[in-house]
Amino acid sequence: PGEGKTTTSICLARSASLQGARVIVVDCDLRRRTVNRMLSAEPTAGLLEVLSGEATLEQAVVIDGVSGASILPLAKTSFTPKDVFGTAAMDRLLEELRHRYDLVILDTAPILPVADTRVLAPKADVVVFLARWRKTPQHAIEAAFRQLAGTGAHIGGVALTQMDMKQQSKYGYGDPGYYY
Repeated sequence: PGEGKTTTSICLARSASLQGARVIVVDCDLRRRTVNRMLSAEPTAGLLEVLSGEATLEQAVVIDGVSGASILPLAKTSFTPKDVFGTAAMDRLLEELRHRYDLVILDTAPILPVADTRVLAPKADVVVFLARWRKTPQHAIEAAFRQLAGTGAHIGGVALTQMDMKQQSKYGYGDPGYYY
């Protein structure tokens, strides 16, 4: 938590959308619903309602006013099914999103404490692993990689978040641009 997963997801979506790509961010963090807070939205329908058939994708998708990117949020609900992401409904939804959009971003919960992410990771084409600079312990990163490897997920890379470029330049690599 707090490593910048949702911020990175939203920024990536906005950047791609502003470049003309058809983009959707799917809020898959059932416990925190951070995408809603970032967009200051409280939708009446979202991912769970689409999966259960209570709402259509068109009814649940919210358009980001800043960039035009699509967002599939999580509506405030007291009921969360036990295995949301391992269902055939989720597989069908992901297939539909792949056909409708150029880029589908699944904003997930942290991998270590939440099993949902381990279920979702192999369903994605690629996983970008985020680690907070100088905060995420190396042993936690290694444990997360082991868990991801066991799922068959394809790790495309690691992104360091919340880097302090001035501070980094003091640690022997000189130019802060080195990490760009």
